[in-house]
Amino acid sequence: MEVARASIWKTPFIGVYSKVFGFNAVVNKNAPPGFLRRIRDFLKVDSIAVTNIGGVHAVSSMIAANSSFIIVPDTLEDEELEELKSLGKEILTVESKLKAWGNMMLLSEKGVLFSTRVSGREARMIADFLGVDYDFATLANYLAIGALAVPGEELCFVSKLLTEEEKRLIENLLKLRVHTVSVNDGMMFIRLGMLVSPHGVLVGDSTTGAELMSISLAFKQV
Repeated sequence: MEVARASIWKTPFIGVYSKVFGFNAVVNKNAPPGFLRRIRDFLKVDSIAVTNIGGVHAVSSMIAANSSFIIVPDTLEDEELEELKSLGKEILTVESKLKAWGNMMLLSEKGVLFSTRVSGREARMIADFLGVDYDFATLANYLAIGALAVPGEELCFVSKLLTEEEKRLIENLLKLRVHTVSVNDGMMFIRLGMLVSPHGVLVGDSTTGAELMSISLAFKQV
């Protein structure tokens, strides 16, 4: 598993404007062609939906996804929905006052952790659609839990802000091994600067050598 740096619009916030899940990606519709090639070539992503979500450029905050399902807000526009359908996933539109589902949940193939902002009714509906177990939590006292972790195929990268109890919750619920990292020279909201596929990891170009080494070590641990 390789780890490399990348940027978008000369910024290190690659995980703000794109989301990678399995062999798929959703990327801001104005993303430079070079960034799209970087995702395809380095992360070996098969399918990319190039679109905004509900008109929002910061697509990673708006959707949650795993290899089979995508959760989207009810502000999704028709043309955006058609672009997402090109990925061949089942899509659930959630009618709610909440819109940023990428911030409100952490999703794997085996479980989903919801922010405590999500209602019991909404959580049950989403979990039933996904067919997985679920729980509620804040992480490091933040409600936007999705910004503090990046789930992958077998591993979930988490922020250094998380407690040991919070990391155990993620491991037990999502059935993923947890590895603590930072990116972009100490940034703790790691999703904003990190993309993970089964073939590699891209991080923002402000990520230090020590941070790159820490990420690489995750794949050497048994």
